[in-house]
Amino acid sequence: MRDQIKKFHLTNYHQVKIKHPVIEAILGNLPTDSIFLSLLILIVVGAFAGFIAGLFGIGGGVVIVPLLYYIFTIADVDEGVRMHLAVGTSLGNIVLVSIISAVSHSRKNAVDLEIVKFLASSLITGVILGSIAIAILKGSSLILIYSIILIIVAFQFFFWRDTWEISPEFPKNIFGRFCGSLIGFLSVLIGVGGGSMSIPFLKMYGFQIHKAIGTAAAFGVIIAIPGAVGFMIAGISNNVILPYSLGYINFLGLFMITPITILSAPFGVRFAHSLSKDKLNLIFGFFILLMAIRFFMEWLNITS
Repeated sequence: MRDQIKKFHLTNYHQVKIKHPVIEAILGNLPTDSIFLSLLILIVVGAFAGFIAGLFGIGGGVVIVPLLYYIFTIADVDEGVRMHLAVGTSLGNIVLVSIISAVSHSRKNAVDLEIVKFLASSLITGVILGSIAIAILKGSSLILIYSIILIIVAFQFFFWRDTWEISPEFPKNIFGRFCGSLIGFLSVLIGVGGGSMSIPFLKMYGFQIHKAIGTAAAFGVIIAIPGAVGFMIAGISNNVILPYSLGYINFLGLFMITPITILSAPFGVRFAHSLSKDKLNLIFGFFILLMAIRFFMEWLNITS
């Protein structure tokens, strides 16, 4: 993979271009209309991602990763690192968003700190293993894994029933720790805070929905911090050289999205504690399924 790594290379356009160095660093030397469209998408989707993070406790990564992948595609980032960069930058965003979301839920007494402490080491173990996998996986393989996991997440939103409870007591044993490691591992591979997997897991063991969402937001903090560091190290080890980036994290993209997601996350928290989400689950599940299909088609296109 190291031989496939390339610097940003820019397509020659015969249109008016913006020469601001900050905008060029994240969006490349794109034509004016493409830059404005990309900035608008960053703002709208960043706000939506923050709202979703607070509402579902999932970190917003399922929204941010497709957004960033699209932006990096039109900026002509090498396809060998495009997905890695999108996932890594998403994890960097989730660090602050999850902290805000977890604090907001904690103020409503909706975070089980005992379970968070119990699973912390397991989550971090999974994150470390996932970071090692990131350094090995090709971009096409990461896209395929992302699409498969999104399909599973989408069907969870479609078909999950609160009556699916295994036990009213959380398994504080090796099985519980294994599940924590698995959640951390898969979350890092797709750039999410883990809520899409940890919320159903917690609900199967007697957690009410609001408590599960708040606790999942705390998991997101534990996953995102070492995950973001892991993506930096993985990118550096693969000699990735990209403008204003460190490893697989683009800091300008991060700084453009994060403030918007932070501002919108508390609104999602308010809705989470006052809204029946049955219809919203179906809508969001359909959205995730569309994203999964889109990335699967992208994988077919790359590998064909």
